[in-house]
Amino acid sequence: MNLKKLASVLAIASLALIGSGAPAAPTITNTDGPLSPFGGFDWASGSTAWTSGFTGADGSSFTLYYAGFATAVLDTDGNAAFGFGSKLDSNPNGSFAGNGAYEYTIFASITEKVVSCGVNSCQFQVTGGNFDIYYDYKGLVGGGAVKTAVGGPWSGFKNGIDIIKGTIDGSATNQTFTTLGGNGSNSTSLTGRVTNTNIAYVNPALVGTRITSTLQLGQAMTAPVSPTSIDGFVPGAGQIVFQADANQSFFNVPEPGVLALTGLALVGCGFAGRRRKSS
Repeated sequence: MNLKKLASVLAIASLALIGSGAPAAPTITNTDGPLSPFGGFDWASGSTAWTSGFTGADGSSFTLYYAGFATAVLDTDGNAAFGFGSKLDSNPNGSFAGNGAYEYTIFASITEKVVSCGVNSCQFQVTGGNFDIYYDYKGLVGGGAVKTAVGGPWSGFKNGIDIIKGTIDGSATNQTFTTLGGNGSNSTSLTGRVTNTNIAYVNPALVGTRITSTLQLGQAMTAPVSPTSIDGFVPGAGQIVFQADANQSFFNVPEPGVLALTGLALVGCGFAGRRRKSS
């Protein structure tokens, strides 16, 4: 195929891509039915996070684990548009509320490096991580409810169907956790990639995510978060257990190859036009 014909083919492909418009908004399906446009989750402020391998030594690495349950399913504007009349069980009482009730939970692990630690603050750098989001509903074989007994064992965060799986990007920006007299808080925003979407429950497939989270400690805590274990994991001596809150949004965009084809096609349009003028 000569360049002129190739340019014409690419130009037609470009018009087809442009004409197809933006990708369809995701739909999430649960016992409430299909909900669209799905944008993410509001993870409960009474969720928890804890460290493993933390020593506080400059340059050392550790893992921060996070376990949370959703209090709302969000639309693409970040609003809890599906909360009214919903069967979402956002009460962490260890049992589902009524027939058709369901819940969403997240379990994540984030690797971090200590940049520096002083008396009143520590600086960390996120180096990566991963997350899984589970959909669980009453009657699901092998499923179960979130159990968040204060001062007792927490379980159920990995029950149900793994509907969204992804990775968390490393960040070049240092995160600062301020502490004063055993109290402290930190808010941060992270990005990530979705590596697997169960399209029976979320469709079309998701591509990326943004997580905005807050960790609180001591008197900065607004909820009594003190699990003795989380899905069988017991925080070791000297490790830190936080109250955690987060919002997570998702987006789906054309694959990089499609975007590259679009750009190449537009170049082809210009090339074909120049050829016509010079002929």
